[in-house]
Amino acid sequence: MDNKQETGKPIEIAGQVIHPVDCLQGFKMLADGAVHNVSTSPPYNLGGFHADRKIRSYEGGFSDDLPEARYRQFIKDVIKECHRVLADDGSFFLNMKTRIIDGVSIPPFWIMEDNPFHLKQELIWHYPSTANVDKVRFFPLFEYVFWFIKDLKDFKFNNEWAIIGNVWFISHIKDRKETKIEIKGDTIQHPAPFSTQIAQTMVLSTTSPGDIVVDPFLGSGTTLKVCRKYGRKGIGFEKFYDHYAPLIKQRILSDDFPPTLLDLKKAKKGRGKGRNQRLDKYFA
Repeated sequence: MDNKQETGKPIEIAGQVIHPVDCLQGFKMLADGAVHNVSTSPPYNLGGFHADRKIRSYEGGFSDDLPEARYRQFIKDVIKECHRVLADDGSFFLNMKTRIIDGVSIPPFWIMEDNPFHLKQELIWHYPSTANVDKVRFFPLFEYVFWFIKDLKDFKFNNEWAIIGNVWFISHIKDRKETKIEIKGDTIQHPAPFSTQIAQTMVLSTTSPGDIVVDPFLGSGTTLKVCRKYGRKGIGFEKFYDHYAPLIKQRILSDDFPPTLLDLKKAKKGRGKGRNQRLDKYFA
């Protein structure tokens, strides 16, 4: 890895490295083709509000409320940097959801505009419950995961993972509870923690031990938690690290892991003896 420009003092936790900077600054530290996997979920740009209209802003004066055109350009700039730093056989996983703005659904398909990657597959993260409820539409119970690659013929995929399918049944309730910490009477909680099982799937299906994984929107630290557990070298960028530092450290060092989707699928096949069983009962 080539440190082209050192921006901010890096923090190392159990071999995982965090740069407390905006990701577009952080990418300047990475050489072309230096990493094997990028797995992330960017902010939603919903003005700090969820559907219940309760404000859940990030720290540092960031209200997640950019003008829509500026937000889209920012995400496209991030995608281009992901393409630059990714190895030719690497994978880029991007989790984004359909947003509701002024009563109108805006699916994230605009990320395909001017996109230098090949879309290998679109995947669905289905969860059993949601906080985004109202009385004028069906409750939203899924988000998209886009799997991008650079080379259609030369990409790493641990193909035993193919059996989990392209709809991933994962609850996010446990992750929300894990990303809450009390410090001297103050409660620190990340407003949108990344799911451990999502990160397990993205990382383990397309990397090997020792590979370098980057999460440009580290958030609560989930991706580096998974990297530590499974012997990958994680790098995260998080501009609000100073506020979330105790929570991120606790999460990276945690040994509380759910079974992977692959483990659950194999267990289901062993118990089923050919009978049809629903996988989603394991994620209630």
